[in-house]
Amino acid sequence: MEQKKMKIVIVSSEKPENISGFGRFIRRLEQEGGVETACLFYVPRQQGDLIGEIKAMQPRLLITVNLPGFDRCTLTDGISYNLLDCRQLHLLLHENLSNEEYLKKQLSIAMFFYCAGNAYYERLKEQYPNLPYLEKLPDWQAGTDERTADANAEALYAAFREVLREGFEFSIEPGRYTRMPDT
Repeated sequence: MEQKKMKIVIVSSEKPENISGFGRFIRRLEQEGGVETACLFYVPRQQGDLIGEIKAMQPRLLITVNLPGFDRCTLTDGISYNLLDCRQLHLLLHENLSNEEYLKKQLSIAMFFYCAGNAYYERLKEQYPNLPYLEKLPDWQAGTDERTADANAEALYAAFREVLREGFEFSIEPGRYTRMPDT
């Protein structure tokens, strides 16, 4: 019996090839065999049901790059991503993001935020002390050369693995996962 693939939905307003190491990171996920990815390109202020589209895909993990969609709020002004039943890895790769103000709102404990750079991390920690989980991307580097792209892909993969470690356990076979029992 074939094990079900873990579905990952990626939302970004930037093309993956324009983010240093991101395309390599996606290829590595897909090469695992037990992972299926779907990328959604987000356009601010565009009509559509982003959250409904994500829900319909039933992902186990949502990855966003630079807070796209955080401006989508519920009728009670809550963050719509809070309504999703999945872990969430939010990558903050640039400072002063247009949707950063939404980090002041109540956020789901299923959200994991990773930012690029020590100074950015310290500012976010001070300015948004109620973020459920905030870490630095290990060894994130600015630049577009091959070595930097490889290092950044590794940093993204390390963050991915850390988020999964919080609720999934990998079996011996690469790319296979099982849900940890609730205790």
